[in-house]
Amino acid sequence: MSEKDPKEKEYMKASKETLKHPPDKKEGLEEPRVTGYKPIQIGIVVFVIIVLIIIIIGISSNMWGLFG
Repeated sequence: MSEKDPKEKEYMKASKETLKHPPDKKEGLEEPRVTGYKPIQIGIVVFVIIVLIIIIIGISSNMWGLFG
């Protein structure tokens, strides 16, 4: 049992070779390259922040007469 099967030796040799030189074409799913937020997302965030600032200033200065 100490001697390996010739097919197993071949397989191990092939496996070591593929580890040294991985295939150029990847198989299966790949992670998309993410470079950051898209401009539309940044615009929406800026818009929401501006609206929240206007609402906070309006309530604190009694602009709409809510607490008068």
